[in-house]
Amino acid sequence: MTDFTPGQRWLSESETELGLGIIKELDYRLVTVEYPAVEEERTYAINNAPLSRVTFDTGDTIRTEGELELTVAEVNELNGLKVYMAHPAGEPDNIQPVPETLLGHTLRLNSAMDRLLSNQLSSNRWFELRVDALNAHCVQQQSRIKGLRGPRIDHIGHQLYIADQVANRYAPRVLLADEVGLGKTIEAGLILHQQLLTGRASRVLVVVPPALVHQWFVEMVRRFNLHFSIFDRERLDALQPETSIKDMLAQIIAEESIAEEKGEAPSNQDNPFLTEQLILCSTDFLAECDIDELAAADWDLLVVDEAHHLEWSEDAPSEGYLRVEAVARQARGLLLLTATPEQLGLESHFARLRLLDPDRYPSLAAFREEQSHYQEIAQLAGDLHDQPSWDADLISRAQALLPDMNIDDDNREAVLAELLDRSGPGRVMFRNTRHNIAGFPLRTVHGYPLPLPDEYRYDSDESLEGQLHPESLYHDDRWCALDPRVSWLEQFFKQHRHDKVLVICASRHTASDLHAHCNYKLGMNIAMFHEDMDLIERDRAAAFFADEVDGAQALICSEIGSEGRNFQFAHHLVLLDLPLNPDLLEQRIGRLDRIGQREDIQIHVPYFEGHAQEVLYRWYHEGMNAFEHTNPAGHDIYLRSRDALEPLLSSDPEYTAIDALVEETRVITDELHTLMETGRDRLLELSSCDSDKADALKAALQEADDSSPLPFMQRVFDRYGVDQEEHSDTAVILKPGPHMRDAFPGLPDEGITMTDDRATALSRDDMQFMTWEHPMVTGSMEMLLGEDRGKAAVSLLKNPRIKAGTLLIEAIYTVESMAPRHLQADRFLPCTVIRHLLDGNGKNISQAISHDGLSQQCHKMDKPLSRKIVSSQKPLLEKLLKGNEAAAAKEAEAIIASSLEAMRKEQSHELARLKALQAKNPAVREEEVTALENQTAQLEKLLSNAQCQLNAVRVIVAGGE
Repeated sequence: MTDFTPGQRWLSESETELGLGIIKELDYRLVTVEYPAVEEERTYAINNAPLSRVTFDTGDTIRTEGELELTVAEVNELNGLKVYMAHPAGEPDNIQPVPETLLGHTLRLNSAMDRLLSNQLSSNRWFELRVDALNAHCVQQQSRIKGLRGPRIDHIGHQLYIADQVANRYAPRVLLADEVGLGKTIEAGLILHQQLLTGRASRVLVVVPPALVHQWFVEMVRRFNLHFSIFDRERLDALQPETSIKDMLAQIIAEESIAEEKGEAPSNQDNPFLTEQLILCSTDFLAECDIDELAAADWDLLVVDEAHHLEWSEDAPSEGYLRVEAVARQARGLLLLTATPEQLGLESHFARLRLLDPDRYPSLAAFREEQSHYQEIAQLAGDLHDQPSWDADLISRAQALLPDMNIDDDNREAVLAELLDRSGPGRVMFRNTRHNIAGFPLRTVHGYPLPLPDEYRYDSDESLEGQLHPESLYHDDRWCALDPRVSWLEQFFKQHRHDKVLVICASRHTASDLHAHCNYKLGMNIAMFHEDMDLIERDRAAAFFADEVDGAQALICSEIGSEGRNFQFAHHLVLLDLPLNPDLLEQRIGRLDRIGQREDIQIHVPYFEGHAQEVLYRWYHEGMNAFEHTNPAGHDIYLRSRDALEPLLSSDPEYTAIDALVEETRVITDELHTLMETGRDRLLELSSCDSDKADALKAALQEADDSSPLPFMQRVFDRYGVDQEEHSDTAVILKPGPHMRDAFPGLPDEGITMTDDRATALSRDDMQFMTWEHPMVTGSMEMLLGEDRGKAAVSLLKNPRIKAGTLLIEAIYTVESMAPRHLQADRFLPCTVIRHLLDGNGKNISQAISHDGLSQQCHKMDKPLSRKIVSSQKPLLEKLLKGNEAAAAKEAEAIIASSLEAMRKEQSHELARLKALQAKNPAVREEEVTALENQTAQLEKLLSNAQCQLNAVRVIVAGGE
């Protein structure tokens, strides 16, 4: 067993890019190593830690934390730690002690050369794979759309634009308020994915209503490969240590006493919310948990869905609002999601904005005053955008708000941009509506009145559940034989035998009974989907439904079918019953009503005459037109018409009473829609989506889709022993092979099906979407580049034009900076490959033949012969490679200088823009400016210390044809 001592310096053999580590903690079986260069830690098992001790000998050059280079004159040891007696170059008498704890955190390594000269050789194919992985890694780091290409989403412009605008900010605090159906959850997921992938965030808390916990969990996994841990009361209890109340109180008192003596806050080391990085919980859980513990868990991002449910008033904010506020004040970033922003109440809109930035929105009175002037600006923005030419009156109105600008048609874009910068709420709020987003299908509803069976006639004291869903009174599927909706559905399936049909009903029991009746008694090809099925079973059911050739004609879902799934390949929707919640109805229709739906949606509603189902159908259709148009005001319409609606659902309704309800609902609907249209904010719409930038993002993503990682990954699978089986033209089945030596990243024991085709991925939830950002791809590249395989190789060159015995060296250098991920140094200095091809005289002839061209002529050489060649030519190889270091370093210096110049230029430009914008628009937070200044200072230092390292080397010997 290796002897470790805190303070010793060790290097990770599998992750050399972490820099020089320092032993931080030890116990009887684990060792924790801190890597200060990248601000990360690793914990290893002591008996098999992949670590190498780093020590220096007399004559070596060391570098201190203060970037001072010294020459080692003597090496001593004290309590297991090395102490180097060293002096500056040329000053041998200026000896100073340097404990190894004070060594610099970066380390210049030539491990590829060391492996070559010590005959630690890999095959030619491993070398080529390593070089291809390096090149791919460099390309991905330079990508303009980093973080956007990996998610399983359609290329929808406004979603991409919002994600790109928000995710590139430091600790974004924004309100995502797109209209129902426009994809707020996808926008939030894109922002989370990009922030996590780029290192801007690592700890995320998502709070959603209880009914949406499962939907969010599935969406984050399926679309974004983000695996959240769901926290509820049972999970929290399981994390608590089994301690008596007496012992617990004693521990708390002791900790507080120690903290008081030291002047510190009590330790949060036992905080259960620190056990996971990504946590998802419900608003019910938020209401009962220890809010102080939750708030203290160091969140980078807090996400709150359905934020309009947080009730607030100046005198009496709700408990739920106060709890969210407690976490939001300590979280660095905040995303609030709501489909109903300020149109339905200035006070509630202010309440959400003050969560985002309490300093910017200190009081409701000040906000009212500000809003009284804002509408004039919003109206002006709409007129400037819509009018084909600007008349004198419009120019005069614009000049009054922008006195320092030249207002004319030729300067249209600059005028609009300046107006948005000065007054636009797009810094804190994004809202797109169907007014300004194209691509949605039409919706048509078909009602089918059916006679009510005698068995379904209910007493007035029957529960509302029994009235709305009379089949729930049966405990088996006997109701299917007497329910006219079932016989109607049978005929409907026969009439639409070539169409895909989605059937949604409220209860899983209804869905199960109906599925059994249609499948086994009627002999139909029907799939089922409900909450008692596990995720794999649901995926299989959805895939069976999606299959165009051998798949199910219909999918019968419980209410969960309206959550988190996209069935836009179908355009027939049957609602076997209707929910009481208008938002839930819109969610059901939203499974088909998506951007990209190619057919008009046909909504079919069988209902019982003279029954609660008819009341609901007419209330929705005639009262609020909720089937054929989206209804963002649905929840408020329900609240205002509930007193007239619910009595009609609990007794035999009279048609005059239904007519009165419909008329009352229509009046309420018209009033609320007029209010929303009056409050329609053109300035907000214009700042929420820049169509030119959105189109550019879509084009870049399409280009990225054309560059599939599958060919590269197939070679990786072959090298690591992953079995590949063809599934279809666009998909492959991957399984652990019998010769696979180690666990492969992202590959479960049961195997996995993957596709690199976006269209297939969108229609097949049972398949994973392979992109360059998929965890399997990134994980396998990290594994490959973190290993020693491929760093040194010898190959045989077969080319009749080259004299046998000719020796060539292909040296692959990389230039990169060791920097914490959150600084995103790779924006300016991505990992860059320098390739040199040396002849026997040390001349670089890489321009004569490319790496790919050379590799086509290089062939396997037996290892004994390879080692013999290296041993016999070792002095020459060492001389050529060391002589070439200066040339590679010179190229690297030019690359580093260029990156520094680009960084300074971009950062100074962005800082100037942000400060100018802050002077005009107070929505720009001071901490954003400070963060940018700090980032620039750190990047200046870290980029200047970037290293050039020999990453792989191949010795090539020419032989006969």
